[in-house]
Amino acid sequence: MFAAWTLLLTAVIITAEFSFEKVDYLNGKHLIVATADLNPYMYIYHDSNGTIDHADGIVHEMMLWLTLKYNFTFNYVEPPDGYFGAFENGSWNGMVAMTIRKEVDLIATQLTTTYARSKVIDFTTSFSKDPMSAVIPAPKEDNFMSAIVKPFQPGVWALIIFSMFSGTTVTWIFMKLIDKHMPEHYNGGISNLQFWENFMYYFGIISSQAGRSMPSVGPLGHAVRIIAAAWCLPSVVFIYLYSGCLTSFITIPKLHPLIESLDDLATSADLKLTILKDTVFESMILEATSGGFKILGDSLRENPKNRLSKDYLEPETFLNKALTGRFAMVDQKSFLEYVLNLAFKTYGNCEVTLMKQEIVTSLDSMAVQKRSPYLAQIDQGFLTMAALGLQNYWEKRFLKKPKCEGNFDKGIAKPRLNLANLLSVFLLLVAGMRESSKTLKIDSVAHQQKNDKAIKFKI
Repeated sequence: MFAAWTLLLTAVIITAEFSFEKVDYLNGKHLIVATADLNPYMYIYHDSNGTIDHADGIVHEMMLWLTLKYNFTFNYVEPPDGYFGAFENGSWNGMVAMTIRKEVDLIATQLTTTYARSKVIDFTTSFSKDPMSAVIPAPKEDNFMSAIVKPFQPGVWALIIFSMFSGTTVTWIFMKLIDKHMPEHYNGGISNLQFWENFMYYFGIISSQAGRSMPSVGPLGHAVRIIAAAWCLPSVVFIYLYSGCLTSFITIPKLHPLIESLDDLATSADLKLTILKDTVFESMILEATSGGFKILGDSLRENPKNRLSKDYLEPETFLNKALTGRFAMVDQKSFLEYVLNLAFKTYGNCEVTLMKQEIVTSLDSMAVQKRSPYLAQIDQGFLTMAALGLQNYWEKRFLKKPKCEGNFDKGIAKPRLNLANLLSVFLLLVAGMRESSKTLKIDSVAHQQKNDKAIKFKI
C-alpha cells in the first residue's frame, strides 16, 4: 500500500513539473525592467529629455536573447534614488524596493546576491563572478634627484666615508711618526705630511681618478703601504658594485604601489577609502567590529563625503575623483577595469591602476519578485546561454583587459637615458662649481690679508 502511494505521488510530482515547464508564462508579456548604468554590464543612453533611449552591454544582450527565446517585450526604468538596494532606516531602497512594491517585474543589471536581499526578492541563476578591488594612484618612478646615492644604503655610505677618513688619519699619523723619529728614512716630502694631501689619495682611489701616487715614506714605510693596499682592494669592490647598481637603478627603476591590500589601506597616511553608498561592500565595512575593516569603517564615518552618491556610477565622474591621487576607490573589478581603459584612452598614460589584492568575490544575478512565475524560464534561459557559450562571447566582447593593470614591481627597461635620469649628477657638478667659486673667493681674501700684513711688517 505504501509503495503504491509512493508511486502515485511521484507520478503527480513529475506530471506537475512537466506541466510547469510547458507553461510559457513569458509568452506575449510586457515586462517592466529596473536597471542601472553599470559599465560594462549595462550601458544606458538617454535622449535630450533624459529618458532612456537605448542600451548596450552584457546584461542587455542577455535580455535581447531572452526576448527572442520566450517572445516577450520589455522596457527599462531606472530607480528614482539611483541605488541598487540597501536596507536603511527600517526599509529597502533602490531597485530592490521597486521590486518589493511590485513596480517592476525584473531587475536586469549586475546585482550582487546577498542573504538579506534573498529574503525579499528571488535571484535568478548567477551569470558572473566579479571580485571587488580598488583603483589607486599608479606607482611613480623613484626620484632621480637622489640617484647618485641610491645604490648604497646610508649605513654603507657612512662606513665608506668613515673608512676613508680612518685610512687617511692612520697614514698621516704614521708619516708624522716616521718623519719625527726616523727622519733619515723619510723621503715623502712636505706635502705628504699634510692631512688633506693624504685624503685626496684615498678619494682618488674610490672615485677611480688616476694621477695621485701612493704616499712614499722611504724604505721603511711598509706600514703605510699596507694600509694603502688594504684600502685599494675593497675600493675595487665598491667601485664595481656602485657602477652596476647605479646602471640598474637608472635604466630599470623599481615601481612600488602605494598599497597592495585593504590592510595597507587601513594604515595608509596617503590614501583614504571611498566607496559607493548603499552597496553590499559598504555594509560589510560599516558593520565590521574588528580588524582592518573596522578601521576603514571608522574612516567612512569620520569622512561621510567618501561615501559616494549614485553620480559616481558614471565612469567619467568616478575617474575624475580617482585622478586626484588621494583615494582608493573600491568597486567591482569589471567596472574598475572599464575605468582604467577610459583613463588610458582619455589621457594616453596610466595615472591610476588596480590594487593588487582582490577583496571579495560576489555572485551577480538578475532578480524578480518573490514567487514570480517568470523565474524558472529565466533560469532555464541562463543555462541555455551558458551551454551555447554566449556569456563567454559577450564577456570577451565587453570586458577588455586594461593596459594600466599589471605587475609594476618589475619596472620597464629604458632604451635611452634622459635628463631626468642623470639630473642628480649635473646638480652635483653645479654644486661643486659653486663651492669651488666660494673657496676661491675665501682663498683670495686670505691671501690679500696675508700680503697686507707682510707689507705692514716691512714698513
